[in-house]
Amino acid sequence: MNRDSAQEGSRTRWLRIMPVVFLLYTIAYFDRVNIGMALPSMSKDLGLSPSQGGFVAGVFFWGYLLSFLAAGWLAPRFGARRTVLGALIAWGTFAMLTGFATNFVELAVMRFMLGLCEGPVWTSLALLLSQWFLKSERGRAFGLWNLSIPFGALLSGPISGFVLTYTDWHVMLVLEGIPAWIWAVVWWRAIPDSVEAAVWLPAAERQRLSARLSAEQAEFAAARASADWRGMFRQPAVWLLLCAFSLNNMVNYGFTLWLPTVLKAASSANIGNVGLLSALPYFASILGVIVATYSSDRFQERRMHAGMPLLMVGLLLFLGSQAGVHSVLVQMAAFTLIGFFMFMTLPLISALSTDFLPRQWAIPSIAFTGGLGNLLGGFVGPILVGRLKEMTGNFSLAFALLGVLGVVGGLVILAIRPARTETAAVRAPARM
Repeated sequence: MNRDSAQEGSRTRWLRIMPVVFLLYTIAYFDRVNIGMALPSMSKDLGLSPSQGGFVAGVFFWGYLLSFLAAGWLAPRFGARRTVLGALIAWGTFAMLTGFATNFVELAVMRFMLGLCEGPVWTSLALLLSQWFLKSERGRAFGLWNLSIPFGALLSGPISGFVLTYTDWHVMLVLEGIPAWIWAVVWWRAIPDSVEAAVWLPAAERQRLSARLSAEQAEFAAARASADWRGMFRQPAVWLLLCAFSLNNMVNYGFTLWLPTVLKAASSANIGNVGLLSALPYFASILGVIVATYSSDRFQERRMHAGMPLLMVGLLLFLGSQAGVHSVLVQMAAFTLIGFFMFMTLPLISALSTDFLPRQWAIPSIAFTGGLGNLLGGFVGPILVGRLKEMTGNFSLAFALLGVLGVVGGLVILAIRPARTETAAVRAPARM
């Protein structure tokens, strides 16, 4: 197979697979955080306290954790294509049903079910990309995929704000659940079951790619077979990574899910303009992720690139919560700068696991920190902000505390050191 044909086959894979994956996760994240735009009117209509609003936003992650862990069994057994299809149909259903909730309990149940249905998607997409892209390509593929997170948050504000200008939160949630069903059709038609089934790839390219992927998967299978959970739990780096991941998510979700309410309370803008204002930090986030991942790869450095952005988010949140309390302009400047740093840490934490831990500890560490860190951060962050708002009547203390958590999280990342690999070397023969 000549070089031009190989390059053409590679371009075809990127153009066929990545746009579908990117927009899929954009829809998923959109449906996860659009409740932030609905909270002001939803709380008024249903009589929700700020604590209840935070609970409704965060209970998503209890369901998410259960199916996130189950996806490690579901995706390999049924295939990423089928698992994601089922998730799309199910989460679209519960996203729309959330719009029919009439009280706090119904709302909480629908959010829990939405998380339960979205949970398998992350693991399934990770599996899918590993089946279509070589190890040397996966960094770019995962980077593009992770850009869908701030992109989903970016779209959520303006679109939800526009819908809320002319309708109510019930209609908004129903309308915004429909794209998941539409994308289920696109997904099923666009993504083949395997490389061998991709008729749009030349036969020679299919054979070449399958052979190279099989060799990589054999190496990965050996690493998976040697996974040492007991040894992993004895490593300080694992617990520091879990702490950092949890604190990062507390800050991210505490900020993201309450930002529209903060802007609405601090200004006289209508909900449509609030949606536009809330998009500015996530536009900056997209630029920030691109800068951070490019710089990290260029300098082959992870710890500073993951820790310093979270440290900056914390400092800016703390300062913004104080200096901008009487000025929407100052708040928006601070929030947009916060957005630039907000999502830099997330894609680099998994890289830290693989850089700082030997292979038999890195694999279970990613599953452990990802599953538990999402629950602790995504659940506690929104509730913490809601509870402090309820106690103080404003968001200054809540965002100041998020800032402190961000600073602590950044310092924790900077404190992480590589595991002592010689320990693993000694123990490995004993497990044979």
